[in-house]
Amino acid sequence: MKRVLSIVCLCLLAVNAQAQQRIEALPVQTVPAVETPADVVRDFMYAEQARTCAELKSFARDTVLKDADFIEAAQNRNTRKAAVAASKFATILANTLDTDFVFYHPNTRFFVRVNDKNYRGRMRLSSEAANSPSLCYWERLPSQDVVYSVLLKLDGDKTGYLKMSKKLTRMVKNVPDALSRFGKVRVYTALDKAGLKKMAWFKMRRAEPDKTKFSGWCTAQNLAFLSSIGSGRALAKKQQRKLLKMADGNETFALPELNLTGGSLALNGLDGERLGAVVYALGTAPAVKDSDDAAECENTENILYRFFE
Repeated sequence: MKRVLSIVCLCLLAVNAQAQQRIEALPVQTVPAVETPADVVRDFMYAEQARTCAELKSFARDTVLKDADFIEAAQNRNTRKAAVAASKFATILANTLDTDFVFYHPNTRFFVRVNDKNYRGRMRLSSEAANSPSLCYWERLPSQDVVYSVLLKLDGDKTGYLKMSKKLTRMVKNVPDALSRFGKVRVYTALDKAGLKKMAWFKMRRAEPDKTKFSGWCTAQNLAFLSSIGSGRALAKKQQRKLLKMADGNETFALPELNLTGGSLALNGLDGERLGAVVYALGTAPAVKDSDDAAECENTENILYRFFE
């Protein structure tokens, strides 16, 4: 009888072991993560930065850095001739890669903008940028433009640097399309007010040939709106301030009184300080073409432009 019971126990143990093996062999079932608007904005901006960095580096190495006139002028420390030699490439970059600025830095303290004799001055490169053979990063120019820059150190001893920069407004121009599946969207670019010169900002905006509507100097907390694009509602100044206040330091937020949800993505410089942010607002309300509040906002902005002219 004991022998029979032993055989039965052994059989049960074998069956149980086989069952455990079969259970362990089953593939792990994972639930696909739901992509949020914050994920879309973050991934889009990282992809846009990587694409811009790769394209501008490739263009510079294949053209500018192989141009005999530019290299000779850089080696001779002739800033004027280096800018003239690079001028044809600046035109190509503007027309094909939406690049707003091309700079030649003869050293780490001084710069000239190619194709603009009046745009030159002092702008110190950080030690991290100066010691790197190439670098892509966010920065604020003396004109107060927040740009994504691609910096390349020229070969040779003390021959300087070549830098190509795209404005923040160009870097975000396709964000509304990326967010369109979530509803009506309006995307704002905002600047951090720390160290921001308001008069220089207005002069910079006044010189733009095609100024963006429903944007301007609207501040709250530590952010100031620069521009807005998209099919969503154009908010009045008081509503923009609410949006800025909620966006300052918050990756996601909600404004039930405006029927809006949104979020922000901070843009930091090499030193880790925030230079600006991309703020998006999502809503189901139809787009507003010319609301009274938005029109008043635009009129106020134009008055300020004339004041700082």
